[in-house]
Amino acid sequence: EPIAVETVTELVAPAAPIAVETVSNPVAAAAAIATKETATPTALTTAPVGDRWAIASPETDLSGKWKVIVSEEFKKEYDEFLQGLGQPMIVRTVALSIIGLTSEETEQGDEGRTFFIHGTNARGVWERTLVSSGADCESSTYHALHIPIVTADSEHIEAEAWWEKGGTVHRSWMRGGKKYGGGDFESLRYLEQDGDVYVCESIFHPSEEGRDQLSLTWKFLREGAKLKK
Repeated sequence: EPIAVETVTELVAPAAPIAVETVSNPVAAAAAIATKETATPTALTTAPVGDRWAIASPETDLSGKWKVIVSEEFKKEYDEFLQGLGQPMIVRTVALSIIGLTSEETEQGDEGRTFFIHGTNARGVWERTLVSSGADCESSTYHALHIPIVTADSEHIEAEAWWEKGGTVHRSWMRGGKKYGGGDFESLRYLEQDGDVYVCESIFHPSEEGRDQLSLTWKFLREGAKLKK
């Protein structure tokens, strides 16, 4: 379960999107919607309005080098997740044997508007940049950005992202995938254990009526940190 998080300030009203925009260059898109190019402030003098933010809390930075935390319980949940995606036993057995090789390097930029992920596992490398859209300290209106991304399975889909819980939880959607019977992937990312553990809740929403939603929680330990008991 995700940890409880406190908002930076009281949220008084939901922010309202004014348009949906598809862009081809995620870094340029983030720069275009930034209200000004300054260093990240040490504190928000005025928090964005609403529960969907383009920026992170100044105290939240998901950047780092991370290695997956593997337990017997996680391996059981991972096997059930893969089975739900329709993967045969031989594929699941191999995946479970090499899951410990999974790692991520993340970089949060432009006050949290961009979130770059360099994921590595036995299959290879998957890089993507998520761009957040939502309210910021200057305005409660925004363009809901849909960013083209190529998945680890070489599918061309669109991604949308924003910050919640006072800028401490990053939510993203990858929509339009045809693999695994078709469906959308939703992810929530946040920190635990004083920033030493990076959590990614992955949720698969199948397109096919009657199929159950699937979920799996990944946890990664920061490079150089020790896992608390």
